[in-house]
Amino acid sequence: MKLNVDLHCHSGASGGVGALNIEKVAETMPLKGIDLIGTGDCLHPEWRAKLNQILSESSEGIFTPNFSDRIKFILQTELIFTCDVETGRKSVHIVFLFPSFEVLDKIIPLLDHWAVKNTIGRPFVKCEDKDDVAQKLHQLKKIDDFIEIIPAHVMTPLGVFGSDNPIDQLQTFFGDAEDLIYAVETGLSADPIILGMIPELDKRTLISNSDAHSHHLERLGREFTTLDIKELTYPSIITAIRTNHIIRTCEFNPAEGRYFLTGHRADKKGHDKKFCVFSPQYTPKNKMCPICGKKLTIGVLERTFELTIAQGGNRELGFLPAKSRPFVHMVPLVEIIAHSHGVKATTSKKTLSDYQTIVSLLENECEMWFMEAKTIETKLSSVIEDELLQAILEVKKGNFTFEPFGYDGTYGQLRIGEQHDYFNVNIAPKNPQRTLV
Repeated sequence: MKLNVDLHCHSGASGGVGALNIEKVAETMPLKGIDLIGTGDCLHPEWRAKLNQILSESSEGIFTPNFSDRIKFILQTELIFTCDVETGRKSVHIVFLFPSFEVLDKIIPLLDHWAVKNTIGRPFVKCEDKDDVAQKLHQLKKIDDFIEIIPAHVMTPLGVFGSDNPIDQLQTFFGDAEDLIYAVETGLSADPIILGMIPELDKRTLISNSDAHSHHLERLGREFTTLDIKELTYPSIITAIRTNHIIRTCEFNPAEGRYFLTGHRADKKGHDKKFCVFSPQYTPKNKMCPICGKKLTIGVLERTFELTIAQGGNRELGFLPAKSRPFVHMVPLVEIIAHSHGVKATTSKKTLSDYQTIVSLLENECEMWFMEAKTIETKLSSVIEDELLQAILEVKKGNFTFEPFGYDGTYGQLRIGEQHDYFNVNIAPKNPQRTLV
């Protein structure tokens, strides 16, 4: 059975922009093509109460809202584990999946015992060192072995391999609980090609999730994983993840991701309206910002090169391990539509109307990214404006880029009809240090 899943989301309890509205999710996700979604923040008392109220178990560990059977949910949250490493105090975001509400009931007292303040959507679990991290993760697994532990967006600053107090091995943070990790999440600023540079991940499953903080179409499902499962149950889903029964992943283009390149955004203190962004070989050797003089936010691409050297891989960008699964790069369809109309708002009536028209003819957005361009052209040519159709086809061909690429918490800015191979890092940008006045 083929199942499109997005297993990392957040409610409003996690902050950020927007809030997950389950009613809206149930309305729009069938259009998107996502079959099953993580609930987000399921340990948070208020959100947990809402989930209890509107979800019922439709099969083992799979939950359906009481007002729609078109979308399924799995219990999920994100916790932030922190501990001391050689480079300082490191925080790592980790996705957790749970088989039942009964398991959540057993975890809450454990969080209380650890003095975790469960008042935000993704609470902090403070640990002394890697052995303390490992001990706590083993305690969680003793509650139920089907609790799944998935390091989130592993290359971003707050991922396990990210630039904040960087480490070069999973064991440095997870200790002997490293063996509990079967899968890692690529994140918006990385993809299987980037993670293929890191030898330690060769034996682990790569999954992609949206990490969405709202129900909007450009957020939920902007990354997803297609699983090959035997039946629609929680154990079947976890087994597929652990055994790499992945059919495909759909990846947010890393160059659009907010931490792809090294740099400093314009609103930093001392920057006024100036920003700087660097390809790896052009980063200042001292890694200090030429505008404000403070430490740059090191991007995913640069960290990847550091890691492949540290782990002795000596790999070139483009290498894919034997366990790799098919994937495509995508741009959220509503972004393409808004770009074609020359507007920024992806929620305008015209944008959403065109979106509805397109997905009604192409089954759903997820499947569109795996369709032949000719099929898309045949089905849409008589019903949407030619400029919009051509924009979709250009993105399907890979004829798009971002200017600048994403960096320091800033999304890349989409340009359709231009190409820039982000794998070719030896090409100097037009101006390696870009400033905007």
